[in-house]
Order: sequence, then structure tokens, then C-alpha cells
Amino acid sequence: MLNLIGPIAHGGEMTQPTKVGPRRILSALQGRGARVATKLHLTLLSTFYVARQTLSRNADAKARLGNKAKWTIGLLNERDWHESYHSSEPEAAQFQAEAQNPECPIRDPMITKYLSTASRTDIAIIDVGAGAITQVGYTHPGKKISITPVDPLADHYANVLRKRGVKLPFPTVKGDGETLLSQFSRASFDIAYARNSLDHTYDPIATIANMLELVRDDGVVLLRHYRDEAEGGEYEGLHQWNFDCKDDRFVIWNKDTHVLVDKVLGPNAKVSCSVHLARKGEWRDEILVMITKAA
Repeated sequence: MLNLIGPIAHGGEMTQPTKVGPRRILSALQGRGARVATKLHLTLLSTFYVARQTLSRNADAKARLGNKAKWTIGLLNERDWHESYHSSEPEAAQFQAEAQNPECPIRDPMITKYLSTASRTDIAIIDVGAGAITQVGYTHPGKKISITPVDPLADHYANVLRKRGVKLPFPTVKGDGETLLSQFSRASFDIAYARNSLDHTYDPIATIANMLELVRDDGVVLLRHYRDEAEGGEYEGLHQWNFDCKDDRFVIWNKDTHVLVDKVLGPNAKVSCSVHLARKGEWRDEILVMITKAA
């Protein structure tokens, strides 16, 4: 059996990964619906049996494969949650109505601060892990904004929103954070943004590195995530990574690894982070991260 669901392969302090094999994966998929389960059965079985020999001596590749296998299962929970939310929650109906307004302003102060000093008029933003509807907004005074929301479940979300009659100015397109460079050109965006999504990826470090490649030399990567989400979610579903800011350094960690992001990205990136402490009515602290290309 392969040792799967292991540490991220980026120089963290690693411990022994959890053992997960094809039978356990297939068992977890049962009861999810025959059509979906069958498709994932084929994908996962192919992944496990074709890769078994080639990965036998490569611990990093094993860990990455395991992370992706668990992530694939977690997508089912994510899909079910969003379908329920967008189909039945009153709050979702209001959100959908606002999102269809092409004049909806950008409100996140991380983004507006950058826009207030950006010299370019035309601003391209990629929203990684945007979900069914981007929360970025569409307008800012003096700027012409284009948004590219990306999410691995985009096709499913499109079907859910179509049934609700929702038409968005910038619909979400299908894509994984780990494969962004095969889908988009380098240095083609001004802002690469992610909100409560990268801690749901199977390789957040690779995703962040890709986001940095996608922004122009004067662009910026902006991340806004709840603090230590995996701990709060007890490592269930897609909640497999914790984000934190310790001693002014951005840290990604879980039970198996601990990564200093600035160390991994190296001298070509400048990383800063801060903690937004939860106020009354807010769920938990947020980790705010800004990454730019070093001059």
C-alpha cells in the first residue's frame, strides 16, 4: 500500500504520513451517487495503480499524490454544500442578486488599497478558488476592472446557478490552482487574489507560486484566509491546511509539515503578513498576506 495523504513536498518538517489505499478511497466514495462515484473510481484507480511503481522511491511525489486523492474526495463535500446553499438559503438569494449587478463595487480593503496607487487604468484580477460566485466585486473609481474567477467545480456551479436563473458579469471558469500556468499566461494579471480557498487546495505552496508567476512585475498576490482552518474543521473534507502569521512570517502547516512561505518562494518574492483579529460577530481571526515580486 502506498503511504498517502502525507506532507507537502516543499522542505517542511515532515512526519510519517497517514496510510491510505484504493479500498479506503473507494469506500469513502460510496453513497455519493453512482455517476459521480463511477467517474472518480476510474480516476483514482488509474492514479493509484499506474503510479504505484514509478512512485515507489519518491516520497515527495507520494505525498503529493496522496494530498490530491484526499482533495478529490473533499470536492464531493464542497460540491454538496454549495448546491444546498445556492438552492435553498435566503442569504444565497440575496448574494446572487447582488452578484448579477455589474456595478457592484470592490470592497476588500486589501484590493482597494492596491488599486488606489496602481498606475494602470485597466486592471486584470484572477480570483483563485472563487467558488460559484466571485466575492471580489466589479468596479472601482477610475479603473476598468476585469475579473477571472477560477474554481475546480466551476462546471457544477454553472449548472446550479443556471437552474436559479443567475447570470454573472464574470462567470467562474474551471481550473485548479496547481495547474494555473497551463491555463493562463505568465504576467497577465495585476492582482492574483484568493479568499478562504487556498487552504482547500492539495498543494497551496505550488498554487501561491503559480499566482506569483501570473502577476506582472508591479502586480501583487493578495490572500485572505481564516486562521488555522484545518484545526477548526478537524481536518475534515477540504480542510487540510492551516494558515498563520507567526513572528511576521507567513506559515502554512498541518499535522505533517510546517512551511515558511518566504523561505520556499526565495529571494525573488517579498512576503508580508498580518492578523486581523476577529471582532464581535466575526467567525474567527483572518490571516492577510501580500506577496510581490522582488525588485
